[in-house]
Amino acid sequence: EEGQLIRQQHLAGFEQGTYVRVLIRRVPREFTANFRPHTPVILGGLLPHETLPAGASSGDQLGFLNARVKRHRWHRRILKSNDPLIFSVGWRRFQAMPVYSITDQ
Repeated sequence: EEGQLIRQQHLAGFEQGTYVRVLIRRVPREFTANFRPHTPVILGGLLPHETLPAGASSGDQLGFLNARVKRHRWHRRILKSNDPLIFSVGWRRFQAMPVYSITDQ
């Protein structure tokens, strides 16, 4: 039973709300100097397709997101493909130039 649980966690990840122990190597000195043990630390990461290959510049990075966009009634302008937008996703903010498409439902 325990072996099956370990295999499931390895393949699918941990269930939401599960406590895990994380080992972090090569932590910047500033983090350890300002670390407060009673303050939560939020961890985040990038998926393999979100990282840059060796030798590539940040201009070579390409991400894909499938989302539904609805125009707010106060926004008069039409959103066009390749217009720069600022996205707020969780605690991350980034600028991107989305390409829009329409799919039949």
